[in-house]
Amino acid sequence: MNQAKDGVKPQQERRRALIDATMTSIAERGFSNLTLAHIAGIAGLSAGIVNFYFSTKEALLLETLKTVAEEFELTVNAAVDAAGSEPAAQLQAVLLASLEPVITEPRKVAVWYAFSAEAGARQDYQAICGQRDQTYYARIQLLCDAIVRKGGPGVRVSSSAIAHAVSGLIEEFWQSILFAGASFDRVAARGQCLAFLASVFPWAYDFPEHLPGAVSAEGAAGHSLRAAVSADLPQLTRLFDLYRQFYRNPPDASAARNFLSERLESGDSVIFVAEDADGRLLGFTQLYPAICSVAMRRYWILYDLYIDSSARRAGVGRALMERARSFAADTGAARIDLETAVDNLPAQRLYKELGYVREQHFLKFSLDVS
Repeated sequence: MNQAKDGVKPQQERRRALIDATMTSIAERGFSNLTLAHIAGIAGLSAGIVNFYFSTKEALLLETLKTVAEEFELTVNAAVDAAGSEPAAQLQAVLLASLEPVITEPRKVAVWYAFSAEAGARQDYQAICGQRDQTYYARIQLLCDAIVRKGGPGVRVSSSAIAHAVSGLIEEFWQSILFAGASFDRVAARGQCLAFLASVFPWAYDFPEHLPGAVSAEGAAGHSLRAAVSADLPQLTRLFDLYRQFYRNPPDASAARNFLSERLESGDSVIFVAEDADGRLLGFTQLYPAICSVAMRRYWILYDLYIDSSARRAGVGRALMERARSFAADTGAARIDLETAVDNLPAQRLYKELGYVREQHFLKFSLDVS
């Protein structure tokens, strides 16, 4: 009997090792270069043994997605159960649990966004991703409803709007984790969650003390927009290097500085920066000129947009996009074109809100000649 149990354990361990290796492989390569041989190699197993545990690669992928989704749900459920019966305590537990390292390690976040990007074409992925998102939002909505009711008859607050904002806040943090990796500051993120709850439900939460970056409404500092100049290179280089790392490029501050210096000197691009009252650059956008033969008019390609993690959700990105729009109009351009990663969902939402329309009539082809 003991031998049978011992025999089951290695099988379970190998199955889990293959799922774990699949997460690593997706995070490193995405779906396009995913192979069973690579997965097996990460797991330290032979490629042929994979089919012993999973009939197909798709079965392994589906089980990996289920594992990530179930782990998230179990973590949040456990936190809510431990929070007690008060809606305010439960909502706080949901937010803080959503930032727990066990479910938000960068690799797992990358896996979730990879599957979400594919969900539009895969009903099985959509069923899992959609169910998790719907369940998560429904729980937040119910808790917000309960907290609003406890605020009394004089409270005029949209619990639905706040529920959407709560979901968007966690989505933004997950995007930051995807980019920042191990350097993501979860302590600061938790503080921002607590500050947000206290801001929208002041009767239910106390504002956290000693919150980094917290300012009163009277002392809140805004930002200004302007064209970049050579003196901005040190700060702009840091932002540009972080931007390239977001798209899976290795850090290279020297190359980033040289590239930006060439752009500023030659004038073959236009760079706008957002700057706070202390002269700190909060973000930038870069546009390149192009000509449309059919319209016989110039247009601009908005190739880069990046906001420092400390300045996100403060309208900086939107302001830079609006500055780009006004610049394009002033130069008589026909339009602005841009591209973004298929899993960069917050950016896609912003673009749509600003009136950008996804291309439906033309296919883009690229030829690498390097």
